[in-house]
Amino acid sequence: MKDEEIGKNVKKIRMRKIKRNRKLLVQVGLIIFSIFLVVILVVALIMARGYVRSYLESKEEYMRPLAGRQQVNFDSLEALGWFFDMWENDPRLTEYYIEASESNEDYMTLLEKFPRREDIGSLDFNREKILAATEKEQRLLAAYIYSDFLTEQLLAYALMENMTSMIIDVSDEHWGTAIMVMGDIFAGDYETEGVYTHMGEDFSELLNDIEEVKTVKESGIPVFRRYDSGKTDNYYYIYISPIRDNDSGTVRAVQLLVYDWSKFHSDVIKDVLMTVGISALVLTLAAFLLLFFINRSAIRPVGRVQRGVREYMVTKDSERAYEHMKDIVQRNEFGALADDVTRMAVEIDRYTEEVTKLTGERERVETELALAADIQQGFLPEDFPEVQDYELYASMDPAKEVGGDLYDFFDIDETHVGLVIGDVSGKGVPASLFMMIAKVLIREYAKSSTSPAEVLAKTNETLCANNKHDMFVTAWFGILDRTSGKVVAASAGHEFPILRTPDGEFQLIKDRHGFVLGGMEMSKYREYELELGQGGILLVYTDGAPEATNGELELFGTDRMLEALNSRSGEHPKDVVENLTQAIAEFVGDAPQFDDLTMLCVKFNG
Repeated sequence: MKDEEIGKNVKKIRMRKIKRNRKLLVQVGLIIFSIFLVVILVVALIMARGYVRSYLESKEEYMRPLAGRQQVNFDSLEALGWFFDMWENDPRLTEYYIEASESNEDYMTLLEKFPRREDIGSLDFNREKILAATEKEQRLLAAYIYSDFLTEQLLAYALMENMTSMIIDVSDEHWGTAIMVMGDIFAGDYETEGVYTHMGEDFSELLNDIEEVKTVKESGIPVFRRYDSGKTDNYYYIYISPIRDNDSGTVRAVQLLVYDWSKFHSDVIKDVLMTVGISALVLTLAAFLLLFFINRSAIRPVGRVQRGVREYMVTKDSERAYEHMKDIVQRNEFGALADDVTRMAVEIDRYTEEVTKLTGERERVETELALAADIQQGFLPEDFPEVQDYELYASMDPAKEVGGDLYDFFDIDETHVGLVIGDVSGKGVPASLFMMIAKVLIREYAKSSTSPAEVLAKTNETLCANNKHDMFVTAWFGILDRTSGKVVAASAGHEFPILRTPDGEFQLIKDRHGFVLGGMEMSKYREYELELGQGGILLVYTDGAPEATNGELELFGTDRMLEALNSRSGEHPKDVVENLTQAIAEFVGDAPQFDDLTMLCVKFNG
C-alpha cells in the first residue's frame, strides 16, 4: 500500500472516531443529566410531601378542639330533630334575626312562654313545652335558636381565615341538604365575602364524593380527611363530626369543619419548582464540569489510543502509532493504557517478524515431513502376494505425518515366509527412522537364520549397541511354513496375536513375551508354534487397536476386537483388516487418534 493511500485511510479513521467520541460524550452527558434530574425530582417530591403532611397534622391539631366545642353546643340543644325539621320546612326562619333585648317584642313574647335560665345561659324549653306552644311561638323559637347559634356559637369559626363551617342534614328524607353554611363554601357556587346562611341546597353530590360522611353517620366517630375539589381546583382539609338527635339518639346531621389550604399548596408547588429549577441549573453546571473532566481525562486519551490503534491496523507501523499516543500525559489508567498499547504494537511487530520466520520454517518442516511420510510408505511393502497356498494383507494408519509402527513380509526361501510387525516408542521422524532400522535388521538377520528367537536376539543386540536416545521397539516375528501352515514365532513385548482355526472363532493367543528390542542387551526370546490349518487366519496388530479411545475415554480393548472379528464376515485378510478398522472407527467417533494403527493378516489356504 502506498503512503498516499495509507494517509487517506488514516484520515478517514480519525474523522470517524472523532464523531464517535462526540456521540459518546453526548450520551454520557444525557445519562448524567437524567440521573441528576430524577434525583432532584424525587428529593423535591419527598420534601414537599413531608411539608404538606406536617402542615396538615398541625391543622388537624388546631381544628379538632374547635370542632369539639361546636359539637358540644349542638349536643346540649334539646329537641334538635324538631328544630331541624322546622328549618327544613320553612327556610325563611333562618333569615329572621331575633335580638335578645327587652326592646324586641318577639323576644319578650318568647320569654313569657320560655323564660331564660341563667344557670344554663339559654331559654328554658323542651319538646313538651314546644309542642304545647302556639304556632307563632314555635316559629319564633326556631328563628331565635337558629340566630342564637349563628351569632353566638358559629360566627367565630366563619371569621377565621380560610376556615368554613357547614351543618348538613343526612337524614334519609333530607340527605345532603345544607342547614347552615358559615364563610366561603368550597362547592364553588358562593363567592360572596363574609358570613351567610344557606338553606335547602342539595349537597348530595358533595357528600357522595366524601365517603367518610356515611361512615361517620353509621359509626358516630369523627374523622379527618383531605378533599380536592373538582369544581374549584382547590385543596381542603375536612373534619367530619356527627350531630345526634337528642330524642332518637341517631345521627341527624354532620358538621364539616373545612380548612382551605390551596394557598399553602400553591406556595409549596412554587417552592418545589424553584428548588428544582435552581438545583437543575446548579447540577447542569456541575454536569458540564464533569463532562469536561471526563472528556479531558478519559475520552480524549481513549480517542488518541483508538486513533493510534487504527493507524497501526492500517500501516502496521508501531512508530507512527506511538506518535499519536506519546502526548497522553495523564497519570491514570488511560496513560497506562497508552503505554501498554504502544508496547503491544512493538511486541506485535516483533512477533510478526518471528511468525514470518517460523511460518517459513514450518512450511519447510511440513514439506520435509510429507517427504518423510512418502519415503516411509514406500519403505513398507504394498505389493501383497497372490499365490495359491496363502493370502496376506497389511495396513498402517499413522497418528501423525510420520508413524512409528512397522510391518513387513518377505520370502526367506521357497517354503518359508517371514512376517514382522512392530511398534517403536515415540512418534514422528525419530520413531520412523528407528522403525526402518529395526525392519532392515530383522529382514537381514532372517536371511541367515530360520529361528525367530535368534533373529530378535541379534536385532536387539545391534539396536542396543548404539542407542543414545534410549528408544525401543516392540516386535513380533513369525515364520510361516507354506507347506504345512505352521507358524513359528517369537515376541519382543508385543501385543498378543489373534488366531482363527478353520472350524473355530477368532481367539486371543497369550504367548510369552520377551523384552523389547533396544531396551536391554543380552535379552533372550522364546519361540512357540501356531497351527493355522487349511483356512486358518492369523492377525497381528499394534497397540493402536486395543487402546483406541472414544470421547468418554473408554478403550476399545481386545474383547471388542474379538467381538468385531467374529461378528463381521470376511474370509480374505483384506476384509478382516478393513472390517476391524471400521469397527474401531465407529467406536472412536470424533475423538482424536492418539496412536498409530497397524495390522497384518495372513490366511493359509494349504
